[in-house]
Amino acid sequence: MGILDTENILKKLDPSGMMQSINDLPDQVDNCWKQLQSYAVPTHYIKCNKVVILGMGGSAIGGDLTASLALSSSKLPIHIHRDYNLPNFVDHETLVIAVSYSGTTEETLDGFNKAGELGAKLIAISTGGPIESLCRKYRAPIFKIEYGAMPRAALGYLFTSVIGVLNKLGIISLGQQEIPEAVKAMKNLQKKIYFPTPTNQNQAKQLAQKIVNYIPVIMASGTLSQVARRWKNQFNENAKQMSVFESFPELCHNVIVGLDYPKKLNDKIFIISLESEFDHPRNQLRRNIVHQIFRKKGIAHDLIKVNTPQSPLIEMLLMTLLGDYVSYYLSLLNNTDPTPVQAINFLKEKLSEAKDK
Repeated sequence: MGILDTENILKKLDPSGMMQSINDLPDQVDNCWKQLQSYAVPTHYIKCNKVVILGMGGSAIGGDLTASLALSSSKLPIHIHRDYNLPNFVDHETLVIAVSYSGTTEETLDGFNKAGELGAKLIAISTGGPIESLCRKYRAPIFKIEYGAMPRAALGYLFTSVIGVLNKLGIISLGQQEIPEAVKAMKNLQKKIYFPTPTNQNQAKQLAQKIVNYIPVIMASGTLSQVARRWKNQFNENAKQMSVFESFPELCHNVIVGLDYPKKLNDKIFIISLESEFDHPRNQLRRNIVHQIFRKKGIAHDLIKVNTPQSPLIEMLLMTLLGDYVSYYLSLLNNTDPTPVQAINFLKEKLSEAKDK
């Protein structure tokens, strides 16, 4: 019996319960969606002509997924801002959504405060903290998340709240049953990849075993491009493993000619391509040709897909759930606790010390 089929390994390597948060993802989406039904957004916000979503790290990925989902349907531009300050185009007709799970993210607070000074239409999504004080200052609504976990482990709330707000404003359009159908599909997939399912029947465990000694390079196109970013982030934070992501068709114009050096590159990287039912046909063709190049170069690769998703949103959520489980199993194979992020904590401490001087 391997480590991924040893039940007591969870008590040893996961004392904070990251596994439970990953198991909760479908219920997070479901609970958040139900809470949003009674959440009121100011009616005059409908008059916005662009959207800026502020966030960093695990709090920003919900905005990334939203922008990717909305790209082919929203008539308004949606910009994700990961920095201090604001884009120069922000004005009183801009809807600015600040996503800060902790409510303390200094880059997000800086941008949100500047947006308030400009008279932008403000909404915050958070568990509370200093950002709630800014909401009171600018009389802005806040959607409060009541869930105790690391930001990256609360994606169901951070993503669903953003798409729920934009759906209420008509900026994106979700089918009445789309979220319930997504939750049902996620729970069906979960039975096949959660910890009790043995490795020989578990797609997520098998993929983790393939990539444990490699740098995973996740590739995707269209609505799955930002899901690839989520996979990369989860490998970084949960498994403490180096990873990168690339997008089709852009990678066809650079990455494929960067496979010769350093020597023995095929000993170092593993390509994971996320296949979408909704990919542009030319990107589907590009992916097939690129995989031929990987085979010629002797580079390990795998093509990942989920079964017959009913919509791009459902596919995004299914693929996100799969990636979260892979990252968790990878942390176990790396013999590391998935929860702590010591390097990030060190960075925040040093930044705080510098601010106090």
